[in-house]
Amino acid sequence: MDIPNRNSISPVILIAIVAMGFMVGYFYYSSALQGETPIIPPITFAADDNLAKFKDLELDFSAIDDLMFKNLRIFGESPVLPGSTGREDPFAAF
Repeated sequence: MDIPNRNSISPVILIAIVAMGFMVGYFYYSSALQGETPIIPPITFAADDNLAKFKDLELDFSAIDDLMFKNLRIFGESPVLPGSTGREDPFAAF
């Protein structure tokens, strides 16, 4: 005679619990969002939104041609060469 183990749960019961959880969650969220209005109103696009206003765009590069910009100097080594930093193993005991 085969005695059932009290610690095991039938897979049918597990599937039923998961299915009930999905159904309860679906009904909760579908009824919770019914009467609410969105907090942020949706974006409205105007009919004249286009990129034609950028067709005749002109950029001013006069700041690069300025004498103060051309007199800038590099101080120190470039590119920076890293020296010896930190410990070999940061997790090792002191």
